[in-house]
Amino acid sequence: MNLTSSQKLASHYKKNIEESMQTFEKKFHPAILEDEELIRRAAFFVRNNAVLVTNFYPQDHRVDFIVRDVSSIEVSYNILENTFHCPCPMHKPCRHIVAAVFYLYQQNDSLSNWISNWRSTTDQAQLKLLRDERSPRSWDIMIENFFRKFISSYPPNSFYLLEFAVHDLQAQIRKSRPFEREWQPIFDVYVNFVVLMKVWPYLEPFAESNMRNRVLHFLNEYVEDLDDSLSQLASKPRLFAADAFYDELMKRVRHFYFEMETLMSYRKHVYLSFWDALVVDKVTREKEVAYLQALDKTEDDIPLNMVLPYFYLTLSRMDDLIKAAEQMETVQLLEWVEVCEKALHSSNKELAYQLARKLLPHIPSYLNEYAQNPSRVMLIRRLELLFDAIQLDTNEMETLYQSFGLYGVQAYSNLLIKEKRYQDWMALHHSANSSLEYAEACGLLIVKEEAPEVLLPLYHHYAMRFLLEKNRYSYKQAVRIWKKMKQIAKKTNATDYWNQYVDTIREKYRRLRALQQEIEKGNLPL
Repeated sequence: MNLTSSQKLASHYKKNIEESMQTFEKKFHPAILEDEELIRRAAFFVRNNAVLVTNFYPQDHRVDFIVRDVSSIEVSYNILENTFHCPCPMHKPCRHIVAAVFYLYQQNDSLSNWISNWRSTTDQAQLKLLRDERSPRSWDIMIENFFRKFISSYPPNSFYLLEFAVHDLQAQIRKSRPFEREWQPIFDVYVNFVVLMKVWPYLEPFAESNMRNRVLHFLNEYVEDLDDSLSQLASKPRLFAADAFYDELMKRVRHFYFEMETLMSYRKHVYLSFWDALVVDKVTREKEVAYLQALDKTEDDIPLNMVLPYFYLTLSRMDDLIKAAEQMETVQLLEWVEVCEKALHSSNKELAYQLARKLLPHIPSYLNEYAQNPSRVMLIRRLELLFDAIQLDTNEMETLYQSFGLYGVQAYSNLLIKEKRYQDWMALHHSANSSLEYAEACGLLIVKEEAPEVLLPLYHHYAMRFLLEKNRYSYKQAVRIWKKMKQIAKKTNATDYWNQYVDTIREKYRRLRALQQEIEKGNLPL
């Protein structure tokens, strides 16, 4: 049957075809993922000329089609009775039947307009649901509709597009925020968390690519906003009518932590944040402890029940907490640092002290084997603050800072200055091969004021490093450092030593004409 005859056929049965389209409109809902997918696939068949009318039987008012899917499917459509036959095993009406009707409908009307109008019905449904039915189901339908609309508008083949789509999505959903103030905090938490769960599968591939840092930045901001929403919700009286939302959120946050993949630190953070903010009764927490104690699931060789110490802490099960700390593995050090910080935050300084001491044997191995930049630097800073708060003795602090290696030089420097161990301070920077600028950031000016004589070997070391570069600029820098040594020699009445030092340098490097000229300009002798 040619195009002209197809148009005549569609025109003759236009009213009946519109009735079939109305049936589809009632049967399928744009907020249901399977329905939206079916309509989209059916439209794809029509737009790609994969639907063909093969026969028309006027006496039966029946049209036969071929729909080219993975294989060719024969479809029959009785127009007057609005009945169909398709041999595929899918639930009817399937995408082949819908494609057949779409093919006839577009002969006289715009299929694109129909699909656009069909999708817009979900906005009306959304407003009605929010007005008449305040339930997780109604908010899920709203979020699903907005999410699919924005993901289709901004295909997630670029993380920047995905990021923009998520921010735009949040702005649009916020327009549907309840008018009642008491409902707004639970709405914000529910929507932001469900959107995070929906976008998570799209984040995973980007997190494993060269966009990882951008993904982490996005998640840091997103989780921070979610934490703020949780804090606001926790500070408000709990609505009895919102119990269904609380139950649904805790069920989903459990799934989010235990069943989702990758970026486990963020999943754990969200999981614990929800437990801190939304669950206060002891019985529910004890049930979660029992579940975690029996859990043997791991991810990247890390047990997912590593969150147990947080529950022990909030339930004041101190014996269990100390026992768990004694069984700590090095790879779990970061989690235990967070537990110590929570203990400090809860003003349990004695417990924090006991737990922190359990960390000490694991810190060197963790920093060398597991921590990577820039997380290593951030972790060292957290450890500094933690151990400063619980006040280890000097020997323990020194052992700790030594375990930091080069990343702990600044912290170790502060300790040595505090202890007035200026000679050790100089030896530390000499062995660490610190730059002059870094030494100044670590308290060189304080040492220069308190014990200037100890700096002479260090300044000599810096000057020699410049001489090795063998150019006039480096010679000028060396002379600049020698002038600092000259000031110290003058201040400490070491004139003879200093003049002998200058003579030795000039004699040793007498063939470096440019250096000799810079020394003359510098007027180094006293």
